[in-house]
Amino acid sequence: MKLTTIRTSGGTRAARTEGDGTLVELPYPDVGALLLDPQWPLATGRQTHEAMFCDRAPLLAHPGKVVRVDLDRRSFHVTRPQSLAGPRDAIVLPQGSVAVRWKVEPAAVIGRRGTIAGFSILNEVTVPWLALGPALVTPDELPGGLRPRLALHSFVDGRPVQKTDTGDLDFAALVHRVSQRVRLEPGDVVAAGHEEVPLWLCEGSVLETEIDEIGFHENVLQRAT
Repeated sequence: MKLTTIRTSGGTRAARTEGDGTLVELPYPDVGALLLDPQWPLATGRQTHEAMFCDRAPLLAHPGKVVRVDLDRRSFHVTRPQSLAGPRDAIVLPQGSVAVRWKVEPAAVIGRRGTIAGFSILNEVTVPWLALGPALVTPDELPGGLRPRLALHSFVDGRPVQKTDTGDLDFAALVHRVSQRVRLEPGDVVAAGHEEVPLWLCEGSVLETEIDEIGFHENVLQRAT
């Protein structure tokens, strides 16, 4: 199952991608609200949208916690996002800032009782902004399941800056380890990656990220007005 959050004339709505690529609108304001329903995999809807014409909102309107796991230091830290962006939204630099750091990681989104509902892309810009989306893809749809083997590519202003894959990430083990220290709730996010040289970005930078089977981000950094 592939889930997303779209913007409609009536506000944001969770939606499910059908086999022909159309989106079926679900009766929840976002994917986070959907995951709070114990029967979320059975959710149905009637209204459909052409995916190519839909404006994607942040996947989760109000993620509770974002847990970032540093695989090199075998440590993690917990943050609560202040500003969220959709996969094609602008990211606004605060007044007075010259440059900000950027990092992108695959992320597991938590469902009921600390289980992994699915996987998405987390773009973290230390403003702090988070861009999460464009979709949540359930493990049964991905090669490797809870240990998905997916290629990841990132670009800044068209220049490749990251090319890797997620094959070394055992998310089931990571989520279990985190849950021993932190209570995980539906809509929480666990992201993981290796420590890398940070990328410093400024106004006008164009950030592009793609993870196979999940989707694509394109975010532009803009100055606050």
